[in-house]
Amino acid sequence: MKTLIVVSGGDAPGINATVAGYAAIAARNGDTVLGAKDGFAGALTNQIQPIERRVVGLLSGRGGSYLASSREPVLGAPDADKQLRAILSENEVDNLLLFGGDGTLSHVLPLLHDWRIPAIALPTTIDNDVPGTDLTLGHDSACNYAYQAIDGALATAHALPGRIFMVETLGGDTGHLAQAVAYGAGAQVVLVPEYPEPLEWVGVRLNQVLATDGYALVVLSEGVKTIPGMAEAIPRMTGTRLRYTSLGHAQRGGNVSHRDRALAMEMGQLAHQGFADGIEMGSVVVLEGKTLLHAGPSGGDAKAPPDRKRYDFINGKESVNGG
Repeated sequence: MKTLIVVSGGDAPGINATVAGYAAIAARNGDTVLGAKDGFAGALTNQIQPIERRVVGLLSGRGGSYLASSREPVLGAPDADKQLRAILSENEVDNLLLFGGDGTLSHVLPLLHDWRIPAIALPTTIDNDVPGTDLTLGHDSACNYAYQAIDGALATAHALPGRIFMVETLGGDTGHLAQAVAYGAGAQVVLVPEYPEPLEWVGVRLNQVLATDGYALVVLSEGVKTIPGMAEAIPRMTGTRLRYTSLGHAQRGGNVSHRDRALAMEMGQLAHQGFADGIEMGSVVVLEGKTLLHAGPSGGDAKAPPDRKRYDFINGKESVNGG
């Protein structure tokens, strides 16, 4: 069996670990693993190379991707199906292993199925916003990266009270990553795009927190629309210094956590077994703590918003509203 690995979305911690694990399993079974450089754009131009197990093995614990990705919409081009099938035939490829987010699992995977190309997709994004799975590869590592920055800020918060620390995570237009980090870090305020709050409420909440704790930690998603006005408005409303940290794309390149390393191995094993069993289209999902191979796309039209009860708990909504 010969598998071609394609990274079709953004990079995330855990991709290298999965590639290394899958290549090791394939080698045990006498199978071959290839990789496409630059995603599907590279696959369509035959930029295909053998996976160097020793090299990718050394990168298992690092973020990013051994195989460069591309988000160019090349599969929508005329005759893309014929071109891709010809390239796969030339390289004697039997199936595709895909890394990607919602677009890959909900659009690319069914498209390949229509083209009669066997493929299994692995939900891979630090944002954890893919429908049909409770957890995506890279999310846990991104949370751990954020904790390192927050722990450093909190050390100063305790040593020099009377400051507001705001930490901005990635997440696009979703708040799953920000809320997960806020909950784990013990933040007193979390702001996410799904539940917009006026700046006036933020000011009131921060004044309450400062009065009781002496400092405040705010975690917010990059998709929050009121970010541009916060640097000026919050110090004015609270009379307190604001220290703003944007984690940016460094969250994608953090070291791979134990949870993501284990998930990488589980995903690789399930995908290889799925191909060996002759599956034509599948996705590996995490549901209620179990990693499973799902026949077809991951399922679900849209990811549910962040848990509202947890959001209210972080923001002290129960005590503020008297409920």
